[in-house]
Amino acid sequence: MKNFFSTRRLLRVRLFFEGALVGIFTGAIVAALRFLLDAADVWRPIFFSHVNSLGRFFLTAGAMIFLATILSKAVKFDSQVAGSGVPQVKGILQGRAKMFKPLRLLLIKFFATVLAIGAGLSLGRAGISVQFGAAVGNFFSKIIYAEKKHHEAVEGNFLLTAGAGAGLAAIFSAPLAGVIFCIEELRKRFSQEILIAAVSAAVSASFVVKIVFGVRPVFETITATPLHLPAVVTLPDLKMLTAISSAPFKFAALFILLGILCGIIGAFFSKALIFSLDVYDRLKIFGWKRFAIPLLMIIPLGIKLPQVLGCGNVLVDEILVTHTALNLLIILLAGKIFFTLICFGTNAPGGLFLPVLVIGALIGNIFAAAGNSLDFFTADWMTLFIIFGMAAFFAAVVKAPVTGSILILELTGQFEHLVGLIVVSGAAFLISDLCGGEPIFSALLERSQKKSPPK
Repeated sequence: MKNFFSTRRLLRVRLFFEGALVGIFTGAIVAALRFLLDAADVWRPIFFSHVNSLGRFFLTAGAMIFLATILSKAVKFDSQVAGSGVPQVKGILQGRAKMFKPLRLLLIKFFATVLAIGAGLSLGRAGISVQFGAAVGNFFSKIIYAEKKHHEAVEGNFLLTAGAGAGLAAIFSAPLAGVIFCIEELRKRFSQEILIAAVSAAVSASFVVKIVFGVRPVFETITATPLHLPAVVTLPDLKMLTAISSAPFKFAALFILLGILCGIIGAFFSKALIFSLDVYDRLKIFGWKRFAIPLLMIIPLGIKLPQVLGCGNVLVDEILVTHTALNLLIILLAGKIFFTLICFGTNAPGGLFLPVLVIGALIGNIFAAAGNSLDFFTADWMTLFIIFGMAAFFAAVVKAPVTGSILILELTGQFEHLVGLIVVSGAAFLISDLCGGEPIFSALLERSQKKSPPK
C-alpha cells in the first residue's frame, strides 16, 4: 500500500486534476478569442465593401494608424505581447527566457491579438492560444506551489507544458494534436507526468470549447456555395464529398511529389519569415510605423483581395467546396505568402499555424488543379490533395510531422488516410531539411536570444 501511494504516483494524480483545471480555464479563454475572431471574419468583408469613397478610405486609414499606435504601446509595455508565443514558451521550458507575468500577458495580448488579427493581419491564433494556455498553467502553478519553490520549478513546468497543449487543442478542437505537440515540439521528450497532465488539460480544454461552439471544427463553413452543394459544409461532412476509402497505389508518387513541392516552398518560406523580421530591423522601422505598414495595406487588399486577410480559415472553407480557377489560386497563394511575410515581420501579436495550413491548402489545390487539367486524376481527388497539402506544408515549416498529421486527421475526420498523411509529411520534412529549412519556432527562439526585441 505504501508503494502504491508513492510520491511519484501521488504526483501523477495531482497532475491529472491540476491539468484538468488548467484545461478548463484555457478552454474558456480560447473560446472567447475564437468567438471574437470568428465575428471579425464575418464583419470585415462587410466593412470593406462600404469603403467606396475617398473620404471613407482616409477615415479607415486614420483608424489603422490609431490601431498601429495601440499595438506599439502594447508591445512596448510587455515584450511578451509581440510575436507568436510559441518561441517564448519554448524558451521558458528550456530555461533560456524569463517567465512572463501571466495575468498581464493574458489581458494585454488577448485584446492586442483581437485588434491585430480582427483588423485583417495575416497571422494565426493557434500560437497565441498556446501561449495563453502556458500562462494559465504558470498562473496555477504559482498558486498551488506558492510555498514550495522546488515543486513550482519542476511541476510548474509540467502545468505550463500541459496548458500550452491545451491551447492548441482548444483552438482546433483537436486534443490528440495538443498532446503530441507538447511532446514533439515543446519538450522533445516523453515522460508519464507530461503525458498525464497534457491529456487531462487537452481533453478538458476541448470539452469547454465544444460546450460553447458545439462539434464545430475551425475550418467550418462557407456561405457562398454552388447550388449542387449544401449551404453549410463542415470538414467532417467532407466524407460525403470525398467518398474515398483508400488511395490507389499509383497515387503514392503524386503524394510524394506534393510533399517534395511543399518541402521546397516550406524551407524558403521559413527563411523568408526570419528575413522579413531582419528587414524591418535593418530599415530601423520601429514603433507605430512598423505596424502601420501592414495595417494600411489591409485597406486595398480588403477591397480587392479580401480572401488573404485574417487567419485564413474561411479561405480554406471556400476552396474546399468550390472549384476556384487556377489563375486565381496562384494569385491567392502569392498574396497570402507575401502578406503573411509583411505582417509577421512586424512581430505583431499573432501566430503561424493557421497561415501555414492555409498556404499548404492552396499549394495542394494548385497541385490538384494542375493534375486535373493534365488528366492525371478527376476533380473528385482535389479535396484529398488540399488536405495533404496542409499536412505537408505544416511539416515542412514547423518540422513537427506527427503533430501535423494528427491535427489534420482530427480536423477532417479522414482517419483512413493516416498512412498517406505520414508519407507526404515525411517527404516534406525530409526535403525541407535538405534545403536548409530549420524548425521555425526554434529558429525564432535562436534569433530572439541573439538580439533584444525592438523598442
